[in-house]
Amino acid sequence: MYIRRATALDFPTLASFSVPAFINDELYQYTNPFATKYPEAFRGHFLRRLKQRNAKPGFIVWVAVNDADQGPAAKEISTQDGNSRAGAEEILGYAVWCRYGGTEAAKVWQGQSWSEWLEHSLIDVERQYVSFFGLDRSASPAAYRSLETMGFSSNKFSPLPERWHLHNLCVNPKFQRGGVGARLISWGLQQAADEKVPVTLSTSTVAEPLYRRMGFGTWVRRDLPGIRIGAPSLIHWPPGVQVIENKEEK
Repeated sequence: MYIRRATALDFPTLASFSVPAFINDELYQYTNPFATKYPEAFRGHFLRRLKQRNAKPGFIVWVAVNDADQGPAAKEISTQDGNSRAGAEEILGYAVWCRYGGTEAAKVWQGQSWSEWLEHSLIDVERQYVSFFGLDRSASPAAYRSLETMGFSSNKFSPLPERWHLHNLCVNPKFQRGGVGARLISWGLQQAADEKVPVTLSTSTVAEPLYRRMGFGTWVRRDLPGIRIGAPSLIHWPPGVQVIENKEEK
């Protein structure tokens, strides 16, 4: 198993296994309650978001890959049922990272070509069109508006201008519990350590134990009122970096 940057050709595959990976996620069950009835619409949600973020400055999508050409050790990886799979390259999971900040180290990741700007603009228009006309049949527009009203999408990490943020982590259900998620997270932890900045993320209570095992601590913990969904925001401080307290939670 190794990781590489995702290409546009990967996104249909990533969107396809995002459906079974997130179909029972507590937050998506609230925002996309019709995903089971309209799985293709749910898949379209992930496909649009992946394309949009990949073209946005500061964002980078990494994929974990099982490559048959890497030799016998790389040809096999344990699946959830305990069996092994071998064969041609197969994508095991992906992570969407973003570098926030204004330092020179941050700007390295924030360049955008004219073609990338155009692509991002067109994808954003498509996203707004789908949202405005309610074309995503898996989604509940009222639920998304409710989250916006509760400030779910607000920047909980505003006191930390320089940081790496993990926006999404998804492992193909066939390869869960095989170290794929940890491998994708480790890239960001190492990059943050090299740049001496923290790593942040917001997660569900189901996925929280994985991040705890990798050294993340609580930045802020808030329950979303009325819908019984925990929304922990976590942070990882690299060795040697001064820890900043979240005074807003005092």
